Amino acid sequence: MDICKKHRERNIRTVATNGKADRELLEEATGWILKLEDAHQGSTVFEEFNAWLAACDEHRVAWERVTRTWTILGTVKPAHNQKVWGEVAPLSTPTPAHAPISSPTARAPVARKSYHRRIAIVVCALAAACVLWISIPGILIAMRADYRTAAGQVERVQIADGSVIDLGGSSAIKTDIGTEQRRVTLLAGEAFFDVVTDTTRPLIVDVQGAEVKVHGTAFDVQVSSTSTKVALLRGSIEASRATESASPEILKPGQMFVVDRATGKISVESVPLEDIGSWREGKIFLANASVGSAIELIQRYSTASILIPDRGLANLKVSGLFDLRNPDRALAGLVEPFGGKVRSVTPFLRIVSRL
Repeated sequence: MDICKKHRERNIRTVATNGKADRELLEEATGWILKLEDAHQGSTVFEEFNAWLAACDEHRVAWERVTRTWTILGTVKPAHNQKVWGEVAPLSTPTPAHAPISSPTARAPVARKSYHRRIAIVVCALAAACVLWISIPGILIAMRADYRTAAGQVERVQIADGSVIDLGGSSAIKTDIGTEQRRVTLLAGEAFFDVVTDTTRPLIVDVQGAEVKVHGTAFDVQVSSTSTKVALLRGSIEASRATESASPEILKPGQMFVVDRATGKISVESVPLEDIGSWREGKIFLANASVGSAIELIQRYSTASILIPDRGLANLKVSGLFDLRNPDRALAGLVEPFGGKVRSVTPFLRIVSRL
């Protein structure tokens, strides 16, 4: 399903959900900026861009958000807009929906700026355009969390019942320890639980899409935009979908309970014990994971925002062991086998593409 149709049909229930779709659109717009920068006179890229821009209003809004940032950063008009539009209305004036766009062959010669200077400005523009997407979900999580970590930070906390929880990068939990029941909500990221045994008070862990019930055990929980995963290291746990009343799955050590957040499908997979919670040692093992989901995991350990405009690259599958202590090296190792490159022109943003 194309992004236009997804954008129209999805039911926007939270700001964070809206932010995910906005990010995809901004990444597409970023991809076109990179393609247009590299396009030569007479290239079909200009016609392809025009078709993308005219496909739906959501595309134009995303492009407008990116290009409007030029007026915030300064008065320099980007060369890629001159290539596509010629000398038309200022960037701060939105182009009417479905209005014809001038042919690149009719444009006047344009004095080229330094390639790296233009890319640096593009990165700044995208960083500014992504501020809303990044900040609002983080603010909402911060308001609810009792404990949270920043990107690249791993922290161990001891909650009121004596249980120990290791929080991964960009993670957050909310705790509620009562006389009859213990409850922890994983709001974002990943956490490893070493739970103090209490046969009278089970510990309930609420995750997005799943619920875990234990009395005393050790397990890892991870939530991403695509899935929720619960992997058991020792003991036993009951895992079930949060919205179902069906009998829970009883996991054994070395098993992982997975909920696909798009379809609601549940699966139980085997996982090596040594890989469960390995992120605590700065390592992550991926088995047949998409490049996009792998980048989402690496993002938790990178202080720079990571964008991947190429959805084809994002959907490719990858397996391997990656070092989270060096996110840039992990990124490069992740995408280089597919011809991907990591553009790192400021400390604040990385763009991953095959261009």
